Amino acid sequence: MRIVEVFFRGGLRRTRTPLSLIDAQVRGTMTARVRTVEATRTVGDAVKMMADAKVGCAVVLGKDEKPVGIFTERDLVRRVADRGGAILGSPIARVMSKPLTVISPSATVWDAVTLMARADIRHLPVVEKGALVGILTERDVFRLILAQQNLLLESVSDSLPSVTRDQLRGLVGRYGLSTPPGKASS
Repeated sequence: MRIVEVFFRGGLRRTRTPLSLIDAQVRGTMTARVRTVEATRTVGDAVKMMADAKVGCAVVLGKDEKPVGIFTERDLVRRVADRGGAILGSPIARVMSKPLTVISPSATVWDAVTLMARADIRHLPVVEKGALVGILTERDVFRLILAQQNLLLESVSDSLPSVTRDQLRGLVGRYGLSTPPGKASS
């Protein structure tokens, strides 16, 4: 693994990057801070929490604090389309997606992406020994792919003539990076 800089909405971030999705473990790619909601709370409570936290889902926890379902923006749109705004007062347990599809933190990102595609989901809770330890989202996977592309661009550009290298860096700059991939800003 190498440390590279990854561009994301908030700027550049240094990250360790495995060579491929097949090598990367979910543990190193997932988001550890997961937003949760108790199964007894209302849809309105969950929507407010998700909006305040600027997240697209909340994992629903049962009485034993174990994950029992997930509520996503997609669920909200579908339920409101079916039942109207009155759904906001309903218990989240009635409208959450279940059964919950989960993955282990030791699984590969490739396995996770395959599972997400087959299940047609965008958020995959990460569970270890029955406890929620994170969530892998499409955005997490995109960040990993971008980091790998930056690593590839850095590797390729260092072996090219300076004119071509500058052209590649110019393209990268056009897409929001102020410094070449893998290079620390001065």
